[in-house]
Amino acid sequence: MRDTIERRDFQASYVRRVLDSELDELFPLLPAVLIDGPKGVGKTATATERSATVHRLGRDQDRDILAADLGRIAAGPGPVLLDEWHRLPPVWDAVRRHVDEDSSGGRFLLTGSASSETDPLQTTTNKTNATSIVPREHNPLVPITI
Repeated sequence: MRDTIERRDFQASYVRRVLDSELDELFPLLPAVLIDGPKGVGKTATATERSATVHRLGRDQDRDILAADLGRIAAGPGPVLLDEWHRLPPVWDAVRRHVDEDSSGGRFLLTGSASSETDPLQTTTNKTNATSIVPREHNPLVPITI
């Protein structure tokens, strides 16, 4: 069975965006950041650039492996990317628990497409401390101006 953990691949054609500068400054200070935004704006590419371990929850096999043992989210070297986290909603609370135990910066990145159905800030605020995971919006077509 293939392991859900993948090693970092650098993307030679990656174009830095405004969000990259913001993440460069904030992510080392924050234990978990949610990169949210419309489909196709580069959320996964942006997060992959700064992740050592990637869990691709859009893949059935990877999602099934992680669902069987949510403790695996912190098993690999950090930072850890949970791509398409909304495909396995219990990941949100698992990350929150890890952050509650160790709030050191730069541990987790979560990516997902904006949707009120999967927005943890709307669906979990009343039952959990949603501020453990800080949201950042990834806007389309906002590259850094040189």
